[in-house]
Amino acid sequence: MVNSNIETRNGTKGTIGNTLGGISIGVAFIMALFIVNFLTDFIDFKKLERMPILIPIFLAPFSGACGFIGYYLNKGKLSLFGIIFNIIMFLVPFVYMILGTLIFGV
Repeated sequence: MVNSNIETRNGTKGTIGNTLGGISIGVAFIMALFIVNFLTDFIDFKKLERMPILIPIFLAPFSGACGFIGYYLNKGKLSLFGIIFNIIMFLVPFVYMILGTLIFGV
């Protein structure tokens, strides 16, 4: 009976870790879609203007924290991929601004 409780708790931790990793990847994927749409103008969002390129600065740390918590609980590849994806998303606006300054001199 005691062993079944331990297995249930580990299973719950794994489920929560995978869920947090999935949330982390989902938020990062949505941010990536906004950035790609911003650069290509596939769907025209006049009201958002430059906001899609700045959103990752504010959302990526929270989404990355979900990935870190999920990785702490489960040590799964899904959470690890979410952490890496969010770090990349956090760096995209800075790279965009630096390259824009170097190339266009604005």
